[in-house]
Amino acid sequence: PRHLKEAEERARKHPLESIQKGDARSLKWSDETMDIVLLMGPLYHLTKAEDRKKALREARRVLKPGGLLFAAAITRFASLLDGIRSGASLDPAFRAIVERDLKDGQHRNPDENKDYFTTAYFHRPEELTAEITECGFTQCQTLAIEGTAWLLGDIKDQLEDPERREILLDAIQKLEAEPSLLGASPHIMAVARKP
Repeated sequence: PRHLKEAEERARKHPLESIQKGDARSLKWSDETMDIVLLMGPLYHLTKAEDRKKALREARRVLKPGGLLFAAAITRFASLLDGIRSGASLDPAFRAIVERDLKDGQHRNPDENKDYFTTAYFHRPEELTAEITECGFTQCQTLAIEGTAWLLGDIKDQLEDPERREILLDAIQKLEAEPSLLGASPHIMAVARKP
């Protein structure tokens, strides 16, 4: 796949231990061998709840007791907000995609317009937490990745200016765990522990 080839090319400059193709629902590693598991895509690319839970149970299986799970998700409101920000919401086809996102989290791109992402599942923050705890994890905390900062039109300028960057990063940190704002971040990260 294209992403593996890209990773291999980048690894020439920044070596990695290994690059492997796999399925998060059926990990090849032995029970209780990992300190940390990163799920950076499976929970939104697996559109069926049972498949997401299989991936979470597999992560739990390979984690040592006390091990940490870091699981990324895309929020239910990501397309709605991005469409307003980018102008994509002017396209009726995009608005139809957004309506389904909001209705059931099932993101479908019937025209395969690359600007409108791919088939995916978009979570509500509380739903991500519930899936993770249902699969036996504890101490689950869900955090915003971008927070609301991504909605700023001049974020690049803010990050390049040291004083503005410090103010922006401070604001992001203050808001990252605020439950009432988690859905405004396009990506969220749940951090949980295997008992």
